[in-house]
Amino acid sequence: MPTNALAMSGGADEDGTNLANALESEEKKAARLARLEGLAESLAKSRSEAIAARVQSGVEDDWRGDEEFYQGIDDANRGEHRSIWHTKPMGAAFPKPTGDTRSTVFPNITGPYCDAASARIADMLLPTDDRGWAFGPTPIPDLVDVAKGVVPKTMQQQALFMHGGDQEAAAGEIAYAMTEAKRLIDEAKEKSDKAQKRVEDWHVECQYHSHVRTVIEDSARIGTGVLKGPIPMLRRAAALVDGGLQVQEKMSPGSKRISAWDFYPDGACGENIQNGSFTWERDRLTRKQLRELKKQPGYLKDNIDLCLDEGAHLASESYQTSYEMQFESAEAKKRNKFEIWYWHGILERPDLEAGGCDCSDMEDPNIPAMVTMVNNRVIRLSMNPLDTGSFPYDVMVWRPKATHWTGIGVARQIRTPQRIVVAATRHLMDNAGQAAGVMLAIDDSVLVPADGVLCVGPRKVFRKAEGADDVRSVKDAVHVIKIDMLVNELMEIIQLGLKLAEDVTGFPLLLQGQQGKAPDTVGGLQLLNNNASSVLRRLARLFDDRVTEPHVRRYYEWLLQYGEDDEKGDFQIDARGSSALVERDIQNQELAGMAKLTLDMRFGLDPRKWVAEYLRSRHFDPKRFEFDDEKWKKILEQMSAAPQNPSLAVAQLRAETEQKMQQLDQSFKDAQAEAERQHEVDQNHRDRALAMWVEEMELSGQSTISVDSLKTKLADTRMKLDTQVQLSAADKVHQSTLALAPPTEPKGRAKPGRAYQQ
Repeated sequence: MPTNALAMSGGADEDGTNLANALESEEKKAARLARLEGLAESLAKSRSEAIAARVQSGVEDDWRGDEEFYQGIDDANRGEHRSIWHTKPMGAAFPKPTGDTRSTVFPNITGPYCDAASARIADMLLPTDDRGWAFGPTPIPDLVDVAKGVVPKTMQQQALFMHGGDQEAAAGEIAYAMTEAKRLIDEAKEKSDKAQKRVEDWHVECQYHSHVRTVIEDSARIGTGVLKGPIPMLRRAAALVDGGLQVQEKMSPGSKRISAWDFYPDGACGENIQNGSFTWERDRLTRKQLRELKKQPGYLKDNIDLCLDEGAHLASESYQTSYEMQFESAEAKKRNKFEIWYWHGILERPDLEAGGCDCSDMEDPNIPAMVTMVNNRVIRLSMNPLDTGSFPYDVMVWRPKATHWTGIGVARQIRTPQRIVVAATRHLMDNAGQAAGVMLAIDDSVLVPADGVLCVGPRKVFRKAEGADDVRSVKDAVHVIKIDMLVNELMEIIQLGLKLAEDVTGFPLLLQGQQGKAPDTVGGLQLLNNNASSVLRRLARLFDDRVTEPHVRRYYEWLLQYGEDDEKGDFQIDARGSSALVERDIQNQELAGMAKLTLDMRFGLDPRKWVAEYLRSRHFDPKRFEFDDEKWKKILEQMSAAPQNPSLAVAQLRAETEQKMQQLDQSFKDAQAEAERQHEVDQNHRDRALAMWVEEMELSGQSTISVDSLKTKLADTRMKLDTQVQLSAADKVHQSTLALAPPTEPKGRAKPGRAYQQ
């Protein structure tokens, strides 16, 4: 009994403990959910404030106008660009005319200017054979001097003091210090090279150039482009392992472009978003994508289920002034898309612990964190991957705007010239439409239509009115009215708009591949191009300051936290590469004219280096044109052979020249002898033929001219024929011996085609 009672007593105590633990866990769970709900309510309020701040700033109205002008839309032709395919049957997709005959054409110069400007900048800042940044070890002046053999006096004195004045021991100590300094510098350089290579690999994996190119296009179009990174990305790669296909997954940092329409920083951040307290980013998910998030670690499955049961709620429904929201709100509801929001900011430790984060090793109670929300519910909490807590966003602006984080793009700069071109062109089209139609003034007291309808048409019949017998001609009753189209005046206004477009953007037609009205001289074109390059330099420096340097620095911080030890070090980031790329692009225009300088050995310039740089300027890889190692080795061996005596070389050249001249002379003599022999044979044949013909003429007696006069004419003809034959033979001789033709005709030679007459 006691044993059983003890056992029963022990069992009862254990059940009570389990019940207490269960009740305590339920209380903790309820407290945790309550804290999450309070956090979600607080974050939703800050999100509404961020959305309202951007709407009230008026930047969205500017973006909407820029987007419309980029596509060639304004109030006059807005109805032509509405999507009505779902409301009209096939064959009737376009709206019917409303009776307004005024022109709605939109000669779009905004789109080409934005595309040309962004492409020009992207070509310079994102070359295929270079980068706009570089890692380098932080130089220590004393250490660098010691490695180069320059030992400060203080170090020498310290070495002598440590070794008791023994100069030999002190010299050994200094030599060891020099070796150690050189080793440290080489090690730092090796680590910086590895770190640079690692970041380059991360950029290649995430297609960094493609995202940055889109950011540049956004900044040219609406003035603002957003680049996000580094952020953890899961990548899958297929590999052949032990004869089988194996899919490998790895987590690595990457970058991606974010639409400025989906980015909401703190309204109080000013010109720099990093000065704000938080940032919001919006994205969209389908039900399937939201459901799949439950499979990923860190997401709160219960809250995701609640979101799926509630359906899609749009946090931006109350702010319908946004250009995208006007159309996306209805579409998102129709397609049942969820808005997912990413928040970056500072949270307290209990908030993170309520979301399941382990913050026990964090000393600071305020921790940089990331929150993911759907339908005003927190579905994930995590700490910021970077201990620095910086926001993973960089904003590229085409032209900065005072006291605001957004900028002014090419579309906004060209707004006034675009309106001038559109207005003048539409007036020109209206005038053309009025002038193209027939306008007649008809005296109906003289002419009346036979069918009673006064209009202009084919096979129209008019007749004289009664009492109009005194009219001499029907033409007197009809007058044609012609309207002046004012083509020249309106074309001048259009040209004014095009000229203003070049002035306000700083991108003349020359940078777009068109000469325009640039001076047609080398100096004039060079001067114009150099002046236009100042705009490129400004944009390159702006890109360095706002994107390249902070973005690559965060990659460096990521490397220090999660990278390999042999890649970590005290590095400095040289973000002047973008500006250097602009300078290189400008210098490429002068490379072609340096060819003669490299061939003059007085200047000491290497022709091989010049050729390599010239090929790079033409987007060629110099290695593709280099000799193979074996061929180049043979060429070097031939070039290093002992040179021949100059006097012997001259004598050998003279002998070869004389031998060649003798061969040419002999060939000329042989050809001339053959021509003379052939001429004698032909002459004998002609003499015999002439003699026989004269004899026949004398015997027949049918000739009306005397034999003597005939012989005289024949002799004269023979002389002319002989001269022609000799000249022809001389030409054959010259051609057969490859002799150069004389610069002028030989004396006495007739003009071409008149040898027989002259």
